[in-house]
Amino acid sequence: MENLKRLHRDILRELPDMLIFDIFWRLPMTDVVRTSLLSKGWRNFWTTSPFLNFDNRAMLFGDDSKLQNFVNRALSCWNGNRVLKFRFHSRHKLASSMFSDVDLWVNFAVRNGVEEFHLHVWCNSVTGWRGFDGKEVYRVPLCLYSCSSLKELSLQSCNLEIDGNVQWNKLESLTIKAFRVTANLINQILSATPHLKVFDLTYVDKGGNLSIQSTSLKELSIFKYFLAAADLFVVSELRICTPNLETLEISGFPYKKYLLMDVSSLTRAFLDSVPSDHFFQFGLSNALSQILPSIQHVEYVALSDCCTKEIGAMKTKCALEMFPQLNRLVIEDEKGNSHQDDTESLKFEANLPESFLLRLRTVEVTWSEGYGVFPLIEILLKYASKLEKIVFQLNEIKSPATSDSLFYVSEKLLRMRRSSSSNCKIVLTKLRPSSHWNNSGN
Repeated sequence: MENLKRLHRDILRELPDMLIFDIFWRLPMTDVVRTSLLSKGWRNFWTTSPFLNFDNRAMLFGDDSKLQNFVNRALSCWNGNRVLKFRFHSRHKLASSMFSDVDLWVNFAVRNGVEEFHLHVWCNSVTGWRGFDGKEVYRVPLCLYSCSSLKELSLQSCNLEIDGNVQWNKLESLTIKAFRVTANLINQILSATPHLKVFDLTYVDKGGNLSIQSTSLKELSIFKYFLAAADLFVVSELRICTPNLETLEISGFPYKKYLLMDVSSLTRAFLDSVPSDHFFQFGLSNALSQILPSIQHVEYVALSDCCTKEIGAMKTKCALEMFPQLNRLVIEDEKGNSHQDDTESLKFEANLPESFLLRLRTVEVTWSEGYGVFPLIEILLKYASKLEKIVFQLNEIKSPATSDSLFYVSEKLLRMRRSSSSNCKIVLTKLRPSSHWNNSGN
């Protein structure tokens, strides 16, 4: 048995160093340090790793002083050439007395040429952001803004205040989830990141016009949050001028005004909002009426439930006609629509735009024993000449899929007449809890 263990250790040690370091990156740092007990060959190996992962969600230090001592001791033992990746994620609210130590850890990573840096200083594990005044929040040290080696940066539950120049000219991916981020600060960051491709922003809107202007951005996600009731009545606008942007997600509380001046390369759009009372429904209706005309050219659109309902209430033209370039349609058919109207297919036939029927290639249906979706499917099989596949996912979350349900759907689909879509493939699957969400929409 001892010889077998020794053989396993030797095989592991024969792996390329960077492969072992990549494995270290996926482990909590406490386990990485324990590799020093394997043998003499492993004793100091971890101290040369360029990937340092102090994720307390996995290390499970419940006491600040123990976490503080462990990180400080590990960094004092480190003897590598560069720190390519560094992560610190606190599992619980940190005392402000630890902020000076966090500053030292950030400085350590910057001093050693870090390229990928993740910092999440948890501030309020019980109530989250809402109702939190944001005063006892960790402030990112100034040294990080001058770290020119950064390529990927994630800052969560921090305050950002810039005093000087930002030197992130190599940065390609940026995630900011902060309490205080001003519109001017975002503008300063974007002007200093000429190679930024991915930008994920979650922030509390305190007023001012948020302007996203970049020729390098490919993916943009914006979530607007609030801390206090007064934040809900802030009048602000969102301007986006990103000619090479391919994916856009806008969620959270609506802005007063939207100006999507250049999103000509956009192919995927995700729109979500925080469900609330009639006041915010009016704001959502106003937001959608401004956003939708600017994204009509996209090929994939995902709408949250509240956005879908609001579009229906807007009494505009056929929702599908808003997106004539759409080639993938995703439908959630709700359970409980027990009365099928025989004239529904005629209504669909009259309203479906020709451009939509000529481009549609894929239809995905999440089905929960309703009937409303079948008239639409029948018309698509009849007229959508480019249709390649229809996927029916029986939703076991809302209604357990029985053999009767499967038989009903298959019989219903087989009886439908096909004219233009004779080669369309129909697939029946079951949607289980682990695979649900994110792809619902139109």
